Amino acid sequence: MTFSLAGCTDSAEDEELVLLYGEEETGEVAGDLPVEYADVVKTQSVSVRYRAAVTVDLSFDVERVKIDSVLVTNGEAVKRGQLLISLVSNTDIDAERADILYEIERLELLKERTLHEKEYDITLARFNIAVEGPVSLAEKEKEEKKAIEEIEKSYYYILQGYDDDIAIKYLELQYLEQSNADHNIYAPMDGIVEYLREGLEGTSSVIGKTVITLKDPDDMYFFASDPLAATYLEGMETVLITPNGSSEIQYEAVPEVLEDGSGLKFILIGDSATESIAEGTNGYITVELGRRDNVLSVPGAAVHRAGDRTYVYVVDEDGYRRYREVVTGLEGDDRTEIISGLEAGERVAVNF
Repeated sequence: MTFSLAGCTDSAEDEELVLLYGEEETGEVAGDLPVEYADVVKTQSVSVRYRAAVTVDLSFDVERVKIDSVLVTNGEAVKRGQLLISLVSNTDIDAERADILYEIERLELLKERTLHEKEYDITLARFNIAVEGPVSLAEKEKEEKKAIEEIEKSYYYILQGYDDDIAIKYLELQYLEQSNADHNIYAPMDGIVEYLREGLEGTSSVIGKTVITLKDPDDMYFFASDPLAATYLEGMETVLITPNGSSEIQYEAVPEVLEDGSGLKFILIGDSATESIAEGTNGYITVELGRRDNVLSVPGAAVHRAGDRTYVYVVDEDGYRRYREVVTGLEGDDRTEIISGLEAGERVAVNF
């Protein structure tokens, strides 16, 4: 390596050390490859995973109540409204519910009977006024209006009392059902038990701690959680998904941005939609970000950078390397496009 000092001046601060890169020719090369015309392709791999679109985590809303029974197992199909897990209760909820419903029905019948009695009294008053009341029509109408107002008033508080009692009973029923819901976990949808905490029976409930997770097996997709996936796939109507470890299988799908913008889901189309894909299958989508066909290029491992300089080491006939600056174009996965600084047939060091 040859160094040169700038011209002498009166001040030592004016001295500058200059590295003459063009003269470097030391060091033997362990490996070299030719500069040649080839395709330069830059790709991006987007990871995806096959899973259910809808999952629901369920937990208790009461603390430190003994868990009485677990009525489902992992992988079991369940129906909406099905009882999954119950807590020990100090009351007979079914009996209390029956009592409240009976009281509501009784009050409704009493209210209906009272309404019939009111209508009967009004009809009777009209009849009496028509037969024995005033002679003129105007006086009959006035007398009838007054009689009806008095009857309505006499029944108002009775009917209002029934309405109040019925409303109270419905509040009691609502409270009972809420208490029942707090002491039991029901399936909020048709689905499959994806997760069930082990050893639940006999333990105590914990507010907010997930004890069971349901999934919808009929709503499965490949998902990409990478927030940049939408950018990579922008403008692409369909993509090919390759499962990890199985390059011979590919699924054609349409990308769709999730409503919350958190990523993408991929809707399988054509023959892909009928494939049986195991939940949890991981795969990838290869996206081509750039391409230069048949351009002068070198292996990407041959290109180096220092500050604003881009350079390679050209290997001469004697096997020594020489520093040379180059101008690069597209940097692909394996090769880098060379705009200037090299010619086809030269060789560059890739391992030294």
